[in-house]
Amino acid sequence: MTTITIDGRPVAYRERDGGPGAPLLLVHGFTGSKEDFDAVVDGLAADRRVVAVDLPGHGGSAGPDDPAAYGLAVTAAWVLRAADVLGLGEFALLGHSLGGLVAQRVASTSSQRLRCLVLADTGVGALREEAAEVVTRIALAARDRGLAAAWEEVRRRPAADGGLRASVTPDDPAREAFVHRRLLSLNPVAVVGGARALIGAVPLGAFLRGIDIPVLVVAGEDDDYWTVAEQRLLAAVTAGAEFAVVPGAAHVPQLENPGYWLKVVRDFLARADA
Repeated sequence: MTTITIDGRPVAYRERDGGPGAPLLLVHGFTGSKEDFDAVVDGLAADRRVVAVDLPGHGGSAGPDDPAAYGLAVTAAWVLRAADVLGLGEFALLGHSLGGLVAQRVASTSSQRLRCLVLADTGVGALREEAAEVVTRIALAARDRGLAAAWEEVRRRPAADGGLRASVTPDDPAREAFVHRRLLSLNPVAVVGGARALIGAVPLGAFLRGIDIPVLVVAGEDDDYWTVAEQRLLAAVTAGAEFAVVPGAAHVPQLENPGYWLKVVRDFLARADA
């Protein structure tokens, strides 16, 4: 595991060196990790340097024991510090799910640092009510009964109930076993803080309407965190944003239909480079 140090804590990341395109930083979502991009990182790195980081309290990155430290603005500032430590300079940023909400805040304060922005399976603001209820149950279980209880909340939830089924991918036992181990290794405070961020996210409004860098919004056609209609709205309210739907995928299309997702994202990044 490769690490750097940010704010005095170890941060795990994976890196691939590639072509001359702008460096790309990948930011995962709620209870996720850098491995959420394993199926596409080599393809992305054919054109550029690619770095996937574990956010604080996730994967191999240590995190604080204060839920407020996992807020969107705080995490956005952390992402910029990570980019500095990694020496990314002016870079492309891709945020998935909760990472997409974080990426919007990075762009809102520091768009001059970004070559372009990819918002993957994320929304204008907070989760819809059904998905928020699921995330709340998982966070409360983690806080009050531990991470094993949080895993049971993920496992017992029917697909129609809101939003985390695609992250578990029960048709892939190896992936499910990995997600299980990963969740049990989380800082429970990060689960609580991430849930608060997802449930309380406020739309950025005027900033999105005036953004001055290329933006791609990409959604899995069966996403049940934010619906395709909600993600289409994100593209509609973001100045000049492109919009793409990945067929045969839900909330994690970079794992569920990586070939299609990769072509969409690589083509957009190439246009942004040009």
